[in-house]
Amino acid sequence: MKHADANSILSNSQHGFRARRSTETQLILTVNEIAKHLDQGKLVDVAILDFTKAFDKVLHNRLIQKLNFYGMAGQIATWVQDFLTGRSQRVVVWYGWTNCELGSRLPDW
Repeated sequence: MKHADANSILSNSQHGFRARRSTETQLILTVNEIAKHLDQGKLVDVAILDFTKAFDKVLHNRLIQKLNFYGMAGQIATWVQDFLTGRSQRVVVWYGWTNCELGSRLPDW
């Protein structure tokens, strides 16, 4: 992440996986902004998105290409590639289970 911070690649609003920031700090700032607007009598709309399966929604090869484009080739791109390759999950229902391999659910164009 040092490279991303040093080259201002990430938005200042990005809190996850950054030094001295977390999802908790993002939540605190968001709640503070909402409260400030409500105190000023403004209306506030909120959309909450779940990125739990975010890596399953992107084309993995394009993600690696973008990492390379932004100067994060080498070990970082290799780590992400390894993370995305051969992942599996197990679904347990009562006393039975099934295993399935995870990957991008989009066509690899």
